[in-house]
Amino acid sequence: MSATATSIRLRLEAEVADGQRVPGDRLPTVRAFAAELGVSPNTVAAAYKQLRDRGVVVGRGRQGTVIAPQTRPARSQVTPIPDGTIDALRGSPDQSFLPDLGPAFAAAASGDSVQYGDQLVDPTFAAAAADMLAADQIDPSHFTVTSGAMDAIEKILGSNDLRPGDRVGVEDPGHIPVHQLVRSFGLHLVPLAVDDHGVRPNSLQGALEQGLAGLIVTPRAHNPTGAAFTEERATELSALLSDHPGLLLVQDDHAGAISGTPWFPLTPPGPRHAIIRSLGKSLGPDLRISVTAGDPVTIDRLAMAVSNGPGWVSHMLQRAAGFLLTDPATAKLVASAEASYSQRRELLIAALAKQGIAATGRSGINVWIPTNDEQAAVEAARHAGFAIRAADAYRVNSDPAVRATIANLRSDQIIELAKALGNAASGMQHSPAM
Repeated sequence: MSATATSIRLRLEAEVADGQRVPGDRLPTVRAFAAELGVSPNTVAAAYKQLRDRGVVVGRGRQGTVIAPQTRPARSQVTPIPDGTIDALRGSPDQSFLPDLGPAFAAAASGDSVQYGDQLVDPTFAAAAADMLAADQIDPSHFTVTSGAMDAIEKILGSNDLRPGDRVGVEDPGHIPVHQLVRSFGLHLVPLAVDDHGVRPNSLQGALEQGLAGLIVTPRAHNPTGAAFTEERATELSALLSDHPGLLLVQDDHAGAISGTPWFPLTPPGPRHAIIRSLGKSLGPDLRISVTAGDPVTIDRLAMAVSNGPGWVSHMLQRAAGFLLTDPATAKLVASAEASYSQRRELLIAALAKQGIAATGRSGINVWIPTNDEQAAVEAARHAGFAIRAADAYRVNSDPAVRATIANLRSDQIIELAKALGNAASGMQHSPAM
């Protein structure tokens, strides 16, 4: 049976997933592969187009068609930390700053039981969420609830008028699940360079000139770099977007109240937009609650996607989150967490500077540490008793680095980690970054 374009595409995708073909590998020319398979060159050309539309390959001019960077999905997000190793890897908040969920769930359990056909958003949570949004001047008239920020992004991408091959701008480096979700919908991932103030204007301008159907950005507490928009950067990027009203703009405020920087969002250029506010970093990762506000059509489609899938987010979780959002003791705890995380970030950045390492991290719980050898830096940290993350999975075209999460590090541990990375950097020859 003669191969079809789809069967060729599936074969090559499987080879990428199994590691037989890795980023940068060049595929055979259309004519050579067609001769090898005994099919028409048009069939191979159609298969390559499917792969380009899905972000698996990219065209490199005279270099031909090559496997795109980071196309292989992570098989598991679970990263074991050896006993006795200090966790500066997994991005979890400090448990000592998370509220006691007992009173919140006791209050949640006192409400009426939920019936099929009830509202998606619990009324008690709706009131608290509306106040939270309004406090940051986010229009609270249209919002719904999902099970975390990535759940919202997945459903937004799936329910808007995006088609395979459409170009979607994402941060580079950027959040691994965002990159994977964009590619999983067959959308063309367009990497946008990031500095300490977020997406670089010249990078966005270039992408817009080539055409973007969507844009996903993190206004603050950017994962993995800790970047955050300043008011000036947000204004400049918004001006660039203003001439592109057909673009879908998604803003992921996943760290919200513990970010440590003010909220400076982008101005939507047109009718399709969404702002996602997750509560996991401030109230607890297992409290799977995210509020998404936006235009009526996007929110209605998102709510329908929830209704057609899981049905709704547990009203017990919603009521518990509503209790915590209106609890003065929780508000003080979250404020303390925000201050502590800021102090720890600044301490690590200053300690690394003394070692000659120019690290960054304006917000959130991560510090981004440039290096010319990711594995050497990871190993140096490991020998000193710390687990940190190599940045290769976050990157498309950006430079090598490592990410350290400061949320669970004491001051003395921060100094120790900086010294370990400094010793590693001093042992590297010709290191422009570290």
